[in-house]
Amino acid sequence: MELESSWNPFFGTMHLSFCIFLATQLLLFQLASSCTNSEYDNRGECCPKCNPGYRVERHCTSTSSTTCVLCARGTYTNRSNGLPECIKCQECESGAHLRVKEECTYTKNTVCSCKPGYYCTQFIDHDCEQCSKHTISPPGFKVTQPGTETNDTRFVPCPPGTYSETEMSTSCEPWTNCSKAGMVEKQAGTAVSNAVCACVGQKQVPMPVFLATTAFLVLLVLALICVIIIWQWRKRIKKCKCAKNALCS
Repeated sequence: MELESSWNPFFGTMHLSFCIFLATQLLLFQLASSCTNSEYDNRGECCPKCNPGYRVERHCTSTSSTTCVLCARGTYTNRSNGLPECIKCQECESGAHLRVKEECTYTKNTVCSCKPGYYCTQFIDHDCEQCSKHTISPPGFKVTQPGTETNDTRFVPCPPGTYSETEMSTSCEPWTNCSKAGMVEKQAGTAVSNAVCACVGQKQVPMPVFLATTAFLVLLVLALICVIIIWQWRKRIKKCKCAKNALCS
């Protein structure tokens, strides 16, 4: 018995077409890869690249070289290229607390940095993208390194026996030594306040006694003022009567 042929014309045609496709792609790849670093591929043609600061206006042909034009204001190219359009310069967003550190040129993108009082928390290719406000050192601490464009404020607590009363203090002051000054300590020092001293033998007047004494003195002064006003008033009345009766000398 003879075996039937397994050849199928349809599958043979598909196989041939696939081989032709692979051969074409391989040829195009070889043509493209033949371009040097100073050239770019344009549909299988190796064209000279444009210099930094320029872009392609017209691709090269078999009879002419690449035509390049200068980038428009607000755009740039930072390397040799075959780009039909230049890259748009980035903007330093004020809402992100950014400012322009270096203006954009034809060959370099804008460089952004943080506004005063802020430091960068996110870099992309050495360019700042996001800023945060410098931390304020509270009382009771001293600043060891002020905030910069790239670092937050650094500060440490005041050592025992010292204090700082204000924000962003650069030093901590020692508590007053009351005994060395010939006094006694009335109130101990803290991280945010100095020790309070009092003279030896000095007694603090209780608050109720102080308030009562103050109130008495105020009333005494008011009474004295009233007496003076009444005396002046009576004197004026007596003078008027004497003038009417012509009895006063």
